[in-house]
Parts: sequence; structure tokens; C-alpha cells
Amino acid sequence: MSSNFSKVCFSLAALFASLCANLSLGQEQETAENAPESPSMLRIRYLEVPVAVEPGVDPQMPALPEPELDLEPEDDPEFIRRMSSIREYTATVESLEQAGGAWDAGLVEQLASIAELEQQQGNHPGAIQAYDRAIHINRISNGLHTLDQIPQVEGMIDSYLAIGNWEQADLYNNYLFFVQQKAFGADDPRIIPVLDRLASWHMRAFNIGYGESLGVRLSSAQMLFRAAVRMVGKHFGRQDERFERYLRNLAISGYQASRYPHYSLEVDRAEFRADQELLRDLLNEQGSVVPQGFGIGEAALRDIVAYYQENSEEPYDTAEVITHLADWYLLFDRRRLAQEYYTRAWEILAAEENGEELIQKLFGQVVPIPTYANEPKNLAIRSSLSRTRASLNYAYADILVDVTASGATRNIQILTEETAENAQMLSSLQREVRTTKFRPLLEEGQLVRSGGHQFRYRYWY
Repeated sequence: MSSNFSKVCFSLAALFASLCANLSLGQEQETAENAPESPSMLRIRYLEVPVAVEPGVDPQMPALPEPELDLEPEDDPEFIRRMSSIREYTATVESLEQAGGAWDAGLVEQLASIAELEQQQGNHPGAIQAYDRAIHINRISNGLHTLDQIPQVEGMIDSYLAIGNWEQADLYNNYLFFVQQKAFGADDPRIIPVLDRLASWHMRAFNIGYGESLGVRLSSAQMLFRAAVRMVGKHFGRQDERFERYLRNLAISGYQASRYPHYSLEVDRAEFRADQELLRDLLNEQGSVVPQGFGIGEAALRDIVAYYQENSEEPYDTAEVITHLADWYLLFDRRRLAQEYYTRAWEILAAEENGEELIQKLFGQVVPIPTYANEPKNLAIRSSLSRTRASLNYAYADILVDVTASGATRNIQILTEETAENAQMLSSLQREVRTTKFRPLLEEGQLVRSGGHQFRYRYWY
């Protein structure tokens, strides 16, 4: 191990030692709720990917977030069964405490079982309390950095996320990475899912607007996904299915960096850059710590195309990923390249026996791009830290739009009736649609303008 790498590990160890000393493992912070807004102040917070509306067909909207459990025992036999199990495990805990004391190693399994059952009941504070104690006992019995605590830490993170406590979820996601990185090092293949988990958390935190610097979130996510791609290729080869998934996530991070370039500039500030360089060195990564937009997305999507050309026997799948690359060029107004790759995808499908059917499936409807970035868009990214979609109201709006050959929207019409309550939100929706790029229709492999496309949006406010 190089001296530089050792210094990086030492610095992070000191950082996380300080972090662990200050963690309040069993405490939760109350989620701050925004004050009720008057109709004139209502605004869209999250906007979902729209769904095409066909005449006489009710569009299939994305599934709604799972509601919080609110069941009485007599209404749910599973609730009764779980409560009975919790009582049994609690009795076992009390017996173990009497025989071996409060720090008996045998308590860990019982407390973890209680925590899992409490999670299933929707009692996340109770789950956190049980996980908290299990983690403490594990660390006392097996050492501060024992891998035995990982399942309990992961469970605790899930409960913190469920109650919207982003601060504790953030602390524990970073702690989880530290413990496993310390155990596995930078080149062990067991670190790959660890990289994926932390990168995915950073992207989720970015999407909900949590953190002192959203640019740092994007920077961290990109470096972690880059490391995951490199490690999968090194240890398992480009044929491994994770290779494509991590590349796609890398492209999504590039899309977000291009949408919010001002956040990327934050990484150059002294208080952030040093930490990002430490993370880059720890991951054995190269290049800039400033989040990349167009270039990293283009490279990732080109690698995905190569992956499918090498591994897929399905022409449609290959044509689809080539189309994603064409979408990327269209997003950045590289129209010549976009046309070239759309035509290439169209020709692959046209050569098939059922080519017309496949072409209609891929190019028969304009669609918002990029199609793989399907998370709801946070339109209030800096002011909704404590609000998840599950805690908000939602409504629908239908729009009619024309799409040019370059993917721009024209002649936008809001079909939904305007009221005093939704007027400002519909105006915001119209502005958002105006800046959205759509994949145009293709005729004989050429991009064409088309009109009268109806979409239904679900928005949260």
C-alpha cells in the first residue's frame, strides 16, 4: 500500500472516528413539516415523467408511493402474528440479560429480529432503537469495525429513510462505506456493491435536495460509479450484467450535472475539494473531482452500446441502446450525430422480419428524453428537504404539444381546467414542458416534426 493511500485511509479513519463518537444511534430527529400554503403560494415540488394519452384509453400512471401502515391489530392477522413474535423475542432478551448481562453477545440476534419485525409493523422508531442496541453490542463484542454489524446498520438506514431522517441516513451510509472499505480495501471485488450503495445514496440525496453541497453529491456518485464500473470490468468482465447498470447510473449522474452546472462549480471550493480528492485517491480513481456532464454520459452510453453489440442477440435491445445514445446527442443539440444514430437504430429494426412492428414500438410515439432517467424531477430541490412525495398532495394535468425534428416542444396547450388553486402550478408545468426535450418521430429513418401529442403529468405539491 502506497504512503499516499495510507495517508488517505488515516485521514478518513480520523474523520469517521469523530463521526462515530458523535452519532446518536438510537435517536431520531423529527421531520420538519412546511407550514400550510395558501392556494396562491402552492407550487409543484415533484413532477413525474409524463404518460402518453391515447384516445379512449386510460393511461397507466406510475405506481404511487407505498402508504404508511395504519392498521389496527384486529384488521390484520399478520400484525397480530408479528406482535406476538416481538413479545416472544423481548422475553428472550430479558432472559439473556438476566443470565449474561446487558452486553451479552447473544442479544444481537434477538434484537435484530425485533428490529425487523418492528420495521414490518411500520414502527421505525422502535426498529431504530432495537438496531441501535444490537450495533452497540456487536461493536463491544467484536470490535468497532466488525463486519458483523453491517446487516444492522443497513436495517437502521432503511428505517431512517422511511421516516425521512436524511441526516442520520447520510451519516450511516458513509459509516457503512468506511467499515467495509477498511475491511476490503480498494481492489477487493467485495467492495463493488458497497460502491454501488453509497453512489445510489448520493444520487438519492441529490434528488431530494439534501446536503450542504449538491455538487459534492454528484462528484461522489460519479467517482463511486466509475470505480464500480472499473472493478466489475477488472474482476468479472464486461459481460457482467452490473457493468451496464452502473454505466447507466453514470450517464444519469452526467445528465444531472448538465442540468445543474452551477452545483458542479461548488466542488472547486476549498472546503469541499480536499475531501473529494481524498475520496478519489481512496478509490484509486483518476481525473477531475468536478462532476462531468456531456462527456461522461456520452462515454457511458457508448460503452453500453458496445456491451450490447458484444453480448446481445436481440436486435431490438441493441437498437434501443443506440437510440439512447442518439437521445443524448439530441439533448445537447448535436443534431447530426443524433440523426446518425437514430438512423442506425432504425436500420437495425427495418432489417428484421417484423421490422415495422419493432419500429413502431421504438419510434411510434414521441417520448421525453432521456428515457432512462425516470425518477420524479424535484422542481424545488433546495426547499423540500423534509418533504417526500408520500407526505404531499398530488394532481394530474393533461397537455397537448407539438414536437419539432430537433426534439423541442411547440404549441403547448394545457387541457386541464384552470382553477384558483392550480393556476400557478399549471403555469409552472407549462414552463417545464417548454424546456423538455422529446424524441421525435422517425419516418424512413429521418427525424420529422409532428403535432397533437397528448400527455398526462402527475405532479406533487
